Amino acid sequence: MTRRELLWLSGSGLIGAAGLRGAEPENLSYPLRSVDGTVTQPSRFFVRDHFAAPSIALESWRLRIEGRVERPYELTFSDLVESPATKIEAVLECAGNVAGGSAVSNGVWEGVPLGQLLARAKPAADAALVMLEGADTGKIFTDKPSLPYSQLVSLKECTEPQSMVAFKLNDLALPGRNGFPMRALFPGSYGMNSVKWLQRIVVLGPNEQNENVYKSGVLRLYNRVSRTDGSDKVVRLSSVQIKSAIAWPDNGTKLPAGRHTVWGFAWGGTGRVRRVAVSTDGGKVWRDAEFQSPNSSFAWVKWSYRWDAGPGEYAIMSRASDESGNEQPLRRDPARKDGYELNWCAPLHCSVG
Repeated sequence: MTRRELLWLSGSGLIGAAGLRGAEPENLSYPLRSVDGTVTQPSRFFVRDHFAAPSIALESWRLRIEGRVERPYELTFSDLVESPATKIEAVLECAGNVAGGSAVSNGVWEGVPLGQLLARAKPAADAALVMLEGADTGKIFTDKPSLPYSQLVSLKECTEPQSMVAFKLNDLALPGRNGFPMRALFPGSYGMNSVKWLQRIVVLGPNEQNENVYKSGVLRLYNRVSRTDGSDKVVRLSSVQIKSAIAWPDNGTKLPAGRHTVWGFAWGGTGRVRRVAVSTDGGKVWRDAEFQSPNSSFAWVKWSYRWDAGPGEYAIMSRASDESGNEQPLRRDPARKDGYELNWCAPLHCSVG
């Protein structure tokens, strides 16, 4: 590790994360009520691993950019952290996060625009796809070989101004379990494309499907599957669907009669959340909640609802809509046969006495 890298890591609150390796993939999430304010603390950020965290020696780590480009090149850690950077507050959500679930977090990310890195490599005129490869290796399915975790993302999405190679979370270096030293970040998209422990970016043509991605079996994941008229329609997941979740009260809570504040978060893909409504009778009557934080693209908004609760049994639900008119569904589309985009209004039950 160079002196410059050591000083950067010291100032960013992280020393010694490189080189750590987990024995097993991690699957961690924390109650949304534990979020202090609107930004998720790094120690409470959800984690979803496909494979065990890799062992990375920072002094030898490189990010390679290659494929259908005129100027392939590679970058060191110092090269990236000294490049012109950008910041964005954005939600990251697991595509399989259950309705009302906590596999979602909101952070302030800092990194180098991915489009800027690709432009330097000069993609070919027919470039259409980008393969992002992490340093974590394993098998997606038992009948597939052991390969690095990879995802294919359109060149168009990679060059959107919000897409980046991130190296900071909440003004600190990325935690090891969240992708240190670098990860991809695609605000507005589900987390599977935001490849952690990023080590290679490969530009592909329109008819190229990277062999590693195909062989790993990852293309069998993260598809929207709808069955109509006896046949399946398969479409790749794209933008995060409009969604809200109640952080308090918890399901099964017993409350005294009186005024209580129901609160939670709402988020979507690229559009701003326009409205959050709350029902305490299982969806018969809806009343507007109030926003408790700025309403901006990519980040979640904190909301609250003052509830004068009398004795009884209640089914509490929240429902979000965005500025494009998309509204959180009341129930799961029965035609859906996959386990993703679980964004319907999930009721929680509590009693007041």
